[in-house]
Amino acid sequence: MDEISQGPKRDFRLPYARWLVAAAAAALIVAAAALVMTGAGGQQAALRAGAPSALPTPAPLTATVLARIPLPVSQSSNMTLLGSTAWISDWSTGKVVGVDLATRRIIRTLHIGGQQDGPVSMASGAGSVWALDLSGSLLRIDAATGIISKRIPVRGEAADVAYGDGSVWVITNAPDRNGAEEHLYKIDPSRNVIAKVAPIPGSGPRCVASPGPQGVWVGCGGVAGITLIDSRSLKPVESVPVDIGEYAGRPIGVPGLTPQIAPGQQVVWVLTPAGLVRVDPATARITATIHIGYDLRAMSVPALTVDRAGRVWIAGSLLNVLLPGTHSVHQVAQTAGTRSVAADRQNVWADTGRTLVGLDVNVDTIG
Repeated sequence: MDEISQGPKRDFRLPYARWLVAAAAAALIVAAAALVMTGAGGQQAALRAGAPSALPTPAPLTATVLARIPLPVSQSSNMTLLGSTAWISDWSTGKVVGVDLATRRIIRTLHIGGQQDGPVSMASGAGSVWALDLSGSLLRIDAATGIISKRIPVRGEAADVAYGDGSVWVITNAPDRNGAEEHLYKIDPSRNVIAKVAPIPGSGPRCVASPGPQGVWVGCGGVAGITLIDSRSLKPVESVPVDIGEYAGRPIGVPGLTPQIAPGQQVVWVLTPAGLVRVDPATARITATIHIGYDLRAMSVPALTVDRAGRVWIAGSLLNVLLPGTHSVHQVAQTAGTRSVAADRQNVWADTGRTLVGLDVNVDTIG
Protein backbone atom coordinates (compact mmCIF):
# COMPACT_ATOMS: atom_id res chain seq x y z
CA MET A 1 0.00 0.00 0.00
CA ASP A 2 1.20 3.52 -0.64
CA GLU A 3 -0.04 7.06 -0.23
CA ILE A 4 -1.48 9.33 -2.88
CA SER A 5 0.75 12.13 -4.08
CA GLN A 6 -0.32 14.48 -6.86
CA GLY A 7 1.44 17.62 -8.03
CA PRO A 8 -0.21 21.03 -8.34
CA LYS A 9 -2.66 21.50 -11.21
CA ARG A 10 -1.51 23.82 -13.97
CA ASP A 11 -4.41 23.98 -16.39
CA PHE A 12 -7.24 26.31 -17.43
CA ARG A 13 -8.34 26.68 -13.82
CA LEU A 14 -5.54 29.12 -12.99
CA PRO A 15 -7.84 32.20 -13.06
CA TYR A 16 -9.61 30.68 -10.09
CA ALA A 17 -6.57 31.59 -7.96
CA ARG A 18 -7.93 35.10 -7.56
CA TRP A 19 -11.00 33.69 -5.82
CA LEU A 20 -8.88 31.45 -3.62
CA VAL A 21 -6.56 34.28 -2.60
CA ALA A 22 -9.57 36.38 -1.63
CA ALA A 23 -10.98 33.44 0.31
CA ALA A 24 -7.72 32.93 2.18
CA ALA A 25 -7.42 36.61 2.97
CA ALA A 26 -10.98 36.75 4.28
CA ALA A 27 -10.41 33.65 6.39
CA LEU A 28 -7.21 35.09 7.89
CA ILE A 29 -8.92 38.35 8.78
CA VAL A 30 -11.81 36.59 10.49
CA ALA A 31 -9.49 34.14 12.23
CA ALA A 32 -7.39 37.01 13.59
CA ALA A 33 -10.50 38.66 14.98
CA ALA A 34 -11.61 35.40 16.55
CA LEU A 35 -8.32 35.05 18.42
CA VAL A 36 -9.32 37.82 20.82
CA MET A 37 -11.93 35.49 22.28
CA THR A 38 -10.58 33.23 25.01
CA GLY A 39 -11.83 29.95 26.44
CA ALA A 40 -14.45 27.52 25.24
CA GLY A 41 -17.20 30.07 25.73
CA GLY A 42 -15.66 32.35 23.13
CA GLN A 43 -15.36 29.52 20.63
CA GLN A 44 -18.97 28.47 21.16
CA ALA A 45 -20.14 32.07 20.80
CA ALA A 46 -18.30 32.31 17.48
CA LEU A 47 -19.98 29.14 16.25
CA ARG A 48 -23.43 30.33 17.30
CA ALA A 49 -22.87 33.63 15.53
CA GLY A 50 -21.88 31.89 12.32
CA ALA A 51 -18.27 33.12 12.44
CA PRO A 52 -15.39 30.82 11.37
CA SER A 53 -14.12 28.70 14.24
CA ALA A 54 -10.85 29.71 15.89
CA LEU A 55 -9.83 26.14 16.71
CA PRO A 56 -6.19 25.21 16.00
CA THR A 57 -5.47 23.68 12.61
CA PRO A 58 -5.79 19.89 13.06
CA ALA A 59 -3.01 17.54 12.07
CA PRO A 60 -3.46 16.02 8.59
CA LEU A 61 -4.94 12.54 8.37
CA THR A 62 -3.14 9.74 6.57
CA ALA A 63 -4.59 7.96 3.55
CA THR A 64 -3.60 4.52 2.31
CA VAL A 65 -4.02 4.00 -1.41
CA LEU A 66 -6.01 0.88 -2.21
CA ALA A 67 -6.19 1.32 -5.99
CA ARG A 68 -5.09 3.61 -8.80
CA ILE A 69 -7.26 3.33 -11.90
CA PRO A 70 -6.12 5.30 -14.98
CA LEU A 71 -9.03 6.96 -16.76
CA PRO A 72 -9.25 7.18 -20.58
CA VAL A 73 -10.21 10.87 -20.45
CA SER A 74 -8.57 14.18 -21.23
CA GLN A 75 -9.64 15.72 -17.93
CA SER A 76 -12.56 14.47 -15.86
CA SER A 77 -15.37 16.88 -15.03
CA ASN A 78 -18.05 15.00 -13.05
CA MET A 79 -18.33 11.83 -10.97
CA THR A 80 -21.35 9.97 -9.59
CA LEU A 81 -21.75 6.57 -7.92
CA LEU A 82 -24.45 4.02 -8.68
CA GLY A 83 -24.10 0.83 -6.71
CA SER A 84 -20.53 -0.39 -7.03
CA THR A 85 -19.84 1.57 -10.22
CA ALA A 86 -18.34 5.05 -10.50
CA TRP A 87 -19.39 7.01 -13.58
CA ILE A 88 -17.02 9.75 -14.67
CA SER A 89 -17.56 12.25 -17.47
CA ASP A 90 -15.18 14.32 -19.57
CA TRP A 91 -16.87 17.40 -20.99
CA SER A 92 -13.95 18.25 -23.26
CA THR A 93 -14.09 14.93 -25.17
CA GLY A 94 -17.73 13.92 -24.68
CA LYS A 95 -16.88 10.67 -22.86
CA VAL A 96 -18.59 8.93 -19.97
CA VAL A 97 -16.57 6.16 -18.32
CA GLY A 98 -17.90 3.44 -16.00
CA VAL A 99 -15.51 2.00 -13.40
CA ASP A 100 -16.34 -1.16 -11.45
CA LEU A 101 -15.11 -0.37 -7.93
CA ALA A 102 -15.20 -4.02 -6.84
CA THR A 103 -12.93 -5.31 -9.61
CA ARG A 104 -11.29 -1.89 -10.11
CA ARG A 105 -11.62 -2.09 -13.87
CA ILE A 106 -13.11 0.16 -16.52
CA ILE A 107 -16.23 -1.58 -17.82
CA ARG A 108 -17.82 1.12 -20.01
CA THR A 109 -16.59 3.92 -22.26
CA LEU A 110 -19.43 5.88 -23.86
CA HIS A 111 -19.21 8.68 -26.41
CA ILE A 112 -22.18 10.98 -25.97
CA GLY A 113 -20.83 14.26 -27.29
CA GLY A 114 -18.12 15.85 -29.38
CA GLN A 115 -15.12 17.98 -28.52
CA GLN A 116 -16.10 20.43 -25.76
CA ASP A 117 -19.71 19.33 -26.16
CA GLY A 118 -20.04 16.58 -23.58
CA PRO A 119 -22.00 16.26 -20.32
CA VAL A 120 -21.99 19.40 -18.17
CA SER A 121 -23.48 17.53 -15.21
CA MET A 122 -24.27 13.96 -14.11
CA ALA A 123 -26.38 12.25 -11.45
CA SER A 124 -27.46 8.73 -10.57
CA GLY A 125 -30.79 7.36 -9.39
CA ALA A 126 -33.77 5.18 -10.34
CA GLY A 127 -31.33 2.54 -11.61
CA SER A 128 -29.83 4.86 -14.21
CA VAL A 129 -27.13 7.41 -14.83
CA TRP A 130 -28.44 10.81 -15.92
CA ALA A 131 -26.20 12.99 -18.08
CA LEU A 132 -27.09 16.54 -19.06
CA ASP A 133 -25.37 17.56 -22.26
CA LEU A 134 -24.63 21.05 -23.45
CA SER A 135 -27.08 20.87 -26.33
CA GLY A 136 -30.05 20.72 -23.94
CA SER A 137 -30.85 17.02 -23.72
CA LEU A 138 -31.12 14.89 -20.60
CA LEU A 139 -29.75 11.43 -21.38
CA ARG A 140 -30.83 8.37 -19.44
CA ILE A 141 -28.08 5.74 -19.46
CA ASP A 142 -28.87 2.16 -18.53
CA ALA A 143 -26.32 1.27 -15.88
CA ALA A 144 -26.26 -2.44 -16.79
CA THR A 145 -25.70 -2.04 -20.52
CA GLY A 146 -24.36 1.48 -20.95
CA ILE A 147 -27.02 2.15 -23.58
CA ILE A 148 -28.73 5.52 -23.78
CA SER A 149 -32.33 4.44 -23.26
CA LYS A 150 -33.99 7.86 -23.40
CA ARG A 151 -33.33 11.45 -24.49
CA ILE A 152 -35.49 14.06 -22.80
CA PRO A 153 -35.22 17.52 -24.39
CA VAL A 154 -35.10 20.56 -22.09
CA ARG A 155 -35.21 24.17 -23.20
CA GLY A 156 -32.23 26.48 -22.83
CA GLU A 157 -28.59 26.22 -21.86
CA ALA A 158 -27.89 23.21 -19.64
CA ALA A 159 -26.74 23.96 -16.09
CA ASP A 160 -27.20 21.06 -13.66
CA VAL A 161 -28.88 17.70 -13.07
CA ALA A 162 -29.52 15.97 -9.74
CA TYR A 163 -31.58 13.10 -8.38
CA GLY A 164 -33.58 13.05 -5.16
CA ASP A 165 -37.00 12.35 -3.65
CA GLY A 166 -37.82 10.00 -6.53
CA SER A 167 -37.40 12.66 -9.21
CA VAL A 168 -34.73 13.95 -11.57
CA TRP A 169 -34.10 17.70 -11.27
CA VAL A 170 -32.67 19.80 -14.08
CA ILE A 171 -31.76 23.50 -14.16
CA THR A 172 -31.44 25.35 -17.45
CA ASN A 173 -30.75 28.94 -18.39
CA ALA A 174 -33.57 30.01 -20.73
CA PRO A 175 -34.83 33.60 -20.43
CA ASP A 176 -38.60 33.83 -20.94
CA ARG A 177 -40.94 36.71 -21.77
CA ASN A 178 -41.56 37.38 -18.09
CA GLY A 179 -37.88 38.06 -17.44
CA ALA A 180 -37.11 34.81 -15.60
CA GLU A 181 -33.78 33.29 -16.59
CA GLU A 182 -33.38 30.07 -14.60
CA HIS A 183 -35.90 27.23 -14.76
CA LEU A 184 -36.17 24.09 -12.67
CA TYR A 185 -37.51 20.91 -14.31
CA LYS A 186 -39.02 18.07 -12.31
CA ILE A 187 -38.78 14.85 -14.32
CA ASP A 188 -40.63 11.63 -13.50
CA PRO A 189 -38.19 8.74 -14.13
CA SER A 190 -40.99 6.15 -14.09
CA ARG A 191 -42.48 7.70 -17.25
CA ASN A 192 -39.50 9.61 -18.64
CA VAL A 193 -41.56 12.79 -18.87
CA ILE A 194 -41.32 16.34 -17.58
CA ALA A 195 -43.79 16.51 -14.68
CA LYS A 196 -43.41 20.24 -13.97
CA VAL A 197 -41.24 23.22 -14.82
CA ALA A 198 -41.06 26.60 -13.09
CA PRO A 199 -38.79 29.66 -12.89
CA ILE A 200 -36.46 29.92 -9.89
CA PRO A 201 -34.47 32.79 -8.37
CA GLY A 202 -30.98 33.53 -9.63
CA SER A 203 -29.15 33.96 -12.89
CA GLY A 204 -26.77 31.55 -14.58
CA PRO A 205 -25.34 29.68 -16.16
CA ARG A 206 -23.67 28.52 -12.92
CA CYS A 207 -26.76 27.26 -11.09
CA VAL A 208 -27.14 24.05 -9.12
CA ALA A 209 -30.02 21.92 -7.80
CA SER A 210 -29.47 20.01 -4.56
CA PRO A 211 -32.50 17.94 -3.50
CA GLY A 212 -32.82 17.07 0.18
CA PRO A 213 -35.39 16.13 2.80
CA GLN A 214 -36.81 19.67 2.92
CA GLY A 215 -37.11 20.20 -0.84
CA VAL A 216 -34.69 21.31 -3.54
CA TRP A 217 -32.01 23.83 -2.61
CA VAL A 218 -30.86 25.99 -5.51
CA GLY A 219 -28.10 28.55 -5.90
CA CYS A 220 -26.28 30.36 -8.68
CA GLY A 221 -22.62 31.35 -8.81
CA GLY A 222 -22.08 35.05 -8.32
CA VAL A 223 -25.55 35.54 -6.83
CA ALA A 224 -25.76 35.90 -3.05
CA GLY A 225 -27.91 33.40 -1.21
CA ILE A 226 -29.45 29.95 -1.67
CA THR A 227 -33.17 29.21 -1.93
CA LEU A 228 -35.29 26.26 -0.85
CA ILE A 229 -37.83 25.22 -3.52
CA ASP A 230 -40.93 23.23 -2.62
CA SER A 231 -40.65 19.90 -4.45
CA ARG A 232 -44.38 19.82 -5.35
CA SER A 233 -45.23 23.40 -6.30
CA LEU A 234 -41.68 24.36 -7.37
CA LYS A 235 -42.18 27.67 -5.57
CA PRO A 236 -39.57 29.31 -3.28
CA VAL A 237 -40.06 28.56 0.41
CA GLU A 238 -37.01 29.97 2.21
CA SER A 239 -33.88 31.95 1.37
CA VAL A 240 -30.57 31.95 3.21
CA PRO A 241 -28.12 34.86 2.69
CA VAL A 242 -25.06 32.68 2.10
CA ASP A 243 -22.17 34.14 0.11
CA ILE A 244 -21.43 31.31 -2.33
CA GLY A 245 -18.75 33.24 -4.20
CA GLU A 246 -18.16 34.42 -7.73
CA TYR A 247 -18.03 31.78 -10.44
CA ALA A 248 -18.94 33.75 -13.56
CA GLY A 249 -16.85 33.30 -16.68
CA ARG A 250 -15.32 29.94 -15.74
CA PRO A 251 -15.05 26.97 -18.12
CA ILE A 252 -18.17 24.84 -18.50
CA GLY A 253 -18.16 21.28 -17.20
CA VAL A 254 -15.46 21.73 -14.56
CA PRO A 255 -16.38 20.41 -11.08
CA GLY A 256 -16.73 22.91 -8.29
CA LEU A 257 -17.56 25.85 -10.56
CA THR A 258 -21.22 25.71 -9.57
CA PRO A 259 -22.24 26.37 -5.96
CA GLN A 260 -21.65 23.45 -3.65
CA ILE A 261 -24.69 22.60 -1.49
CA ALA A 262 -25.10 19.32 0.45
CA PRO A 263 -28.48 18.97 2.22
CA GLY A 264 -29.05 16.55 5.08
CA GLN A 265 -31.81 15.70 7.52
CA GLN A 266 -30.68 18.12 10.22
CA VAL A 267 -28.19 20.36 8.44
CA VAL A 268 -27.44 21.88 5.04
CA TRP A 269 -23.75 22.39 4.20
CA VAL A 270 -22.68 25.14 1.81
CA LEU A 271 -19.15 25.79 0.58
CA THR A 272 -18.25 29.49 0.51
CA PRO A 273 -15.13 31.67 0.15
CA ALA A 274 -15.10 32.06 3.95
CA GLY A 275 -15.32 28.34 4.64
CA LEU A 276 -17.85 25.56 5.16
CA VAL A 277 -21.17 27.05 6.25
CA ARG A 278 -23.69 25.09 8.31
CA VAL A 279 -27.34 26.05 7.81
CA ASP A 280 -30.24 24.95 10.00
CA PRO A 281 -32.94 23.95 7.48
CA ALA A 282 -35.70 24.35 10.07
CA THR A 283 -34.97 28.05 10.62
CA ALA A 284 -33.01 28.87 7.42
CA ARG A 285 -30.32 30.42 9.62
CA ILE A 286 -26.54 30.11 9.44
CA THR A 287 -25.34 28.39 12.61
CA ALA A 288 -21.59 28.09 11.96
CA THR A 289 -18.82 28.85 9.49
CA ILE A 290 -15.84 26.51 9.66
CA HIS A 291 -12.50 27.50 8.15
CA ILE A 292 -10.95 25.30 5.45
CA GLY A 293 -7.24 25.52 4.69
CA TYR A 294 -7.15 25.54 0.88
CA ASP A 295 -3.78 24.87 -0.70
CA LEU A 296 -3.27 27.96 -2.86
CA ARG A 297 -0.41 26.33 -4.80
CA ALA A 298 -2.77 23.68 -6.22
CA MET A 299 -5.06 26.27 -7.86
CA SER A 300 -7.82 23.67 -7.59
CA VAL A 301 -11.56 24.26 -7.49
CA PRO A 302 -13.69 22.84 -4.67
CA ALA A 303 -16.39 20.15 -4.71
CA LEU A 304 -18.54 19.03 -1.79
CA THR A 305 -20.16 15.72 -0.85
CA VAL A 306 -21.56 14.06 2.30
CA ASP A 307 -21.32 10.29 2.78
CA ARG A 308 -23.79 7.99 4.53
CA ALA A 309 -21.92 8.36 7.82
CA GLY A 310 -22.45 12.11 7.76
CA ARG A 311 -18.83 12.94 7.01
CA VAL A 312 -18.42 16.03 4.85
CA TRP A 313 -15.75 15.69 2.14
CA ILE A 314 -14.32 18.73 0.39
CA ALA A 315 -12.28 18.17 -2.75
CA GLY A 316 -10.08 20.83 -4.27
CA SER A 317 -6.42 21.27 -3.41
CA LEU A 318 -5.88 18.71 -0.65
CA LEU A 319 -8.84 16.52 0.24
CA ASN A 320 -10.51 17.72 3.46
CA VAL A 321 -13.01 16.04 5.77
CA LEU A 322 -15.31 17.22 8.56
CA LEU A 323 -16.54 14.51 10.93
CA PRO A 324 -20.05 14.62 12.43
CA GLY A 325 -20.25 16.53 15.70
CA THR A 326 -16.96 18.37 15.22
CA HIS A 327 -16.09 21.92 14.21
CA SER A 328 -12.72 21.44 12.59
CA VAL A 329 -11.79 20.34 9.07
CA HIS A 330 -8.98 17.81 8.71
CA GLN A 331 -6.80 17.68 5.62
CA VAL A 332 -5.99 14.27 4.20
CA ALA A 333 -2.23 14.16 3.72
CA GLN A 334 -0.69 13.95 0.25
CA THR A 335 -3.95 14.24 -1.72
CA ALA A 336 -3.20 17.40 -3.70
CA GLY A 337 -4.94 17.57 -7.05
CA THR A 338 -8.23 15.94 -6.01
CA ARG A 339 -11.00 17.34 -8.24
CA SER A 340 -14.00 15.46 -6.91
CA VAL A 341 -14.69 12.81 -4.27
CA ALA A 342 -17.27 10.11 -3.58
CA ALA A 343 -17.63 7.56 -0.81
CA ASP A 344 -19.11 4.08 -0.92
CA ARG A 345 -19.70 1.85 2.10
CA GLN A 346 -16.04 0.98 2.54
CA ASN A 347 -13.74 3.49 0.88
CA VAL A 348 -13.29 7.01 -0.39
CA TRP A 349 -12.74 7.52 -4.12
CA ALA A 350 -10.80 10.57 -5.23
CA ASP A 351 -10.81 11.72 -8.85
CA THR A 352 -7.57 13.50 -9.71
CA GLY A 353 -8.49 14.32 -13.31
CA ARG A 354 -7.01 11.33 -15.13
CA THR A 355 -6.85 8.78 -12.32
CA LEU A 356 -9.44 7.40 -9.90
CA VAL A 357 -7.80 6.65 -6.57
CA GLY A 358 -9.31 4.44 -3.87
CA LEU A 359 -8.42 5.60 -0.37
CA ASP A 360 -8.62 4.20 3.14
CA VAL A 361 -8.62 7.38 5.23
CA ASN A 362 -7.50 6.92 8.83
CA VAL A 363 -10.16 8.80 10.79
CA ASP A 364 -9.31 6.87 13.97
CA THR A 365 -6.48 9.32 14.65
CA ILE A 366 -9.04 12.04 15.40
CA GLY A 367 -9.50 12.42 19.11
